[in-house]
Amino acid sequence: MAKCEICMRGPQFGHNVSHSNRRTNRRFDVNVQSATIVIDGRKKRVRICSRCLKTLQKA
Repeated sequence: MAKCEICMRGPQFGHNVSHSNRRTNRRFDVNVQSATIVIDGRKKRVRICSRCLKTLQKA
């Protein structure tokens, strides 16, 4: 499931729009990566979105 375990961001929904302006449903999944991060002094393997991963590396 494309859901971040840190910020709980999940998939969003929208439409594919063709040249003739017909709309079909689609979903925009979050860019989820498996990463090992330190939480409360312990290493934990989590599925985390790339935005959160980038923010954690800054801190």
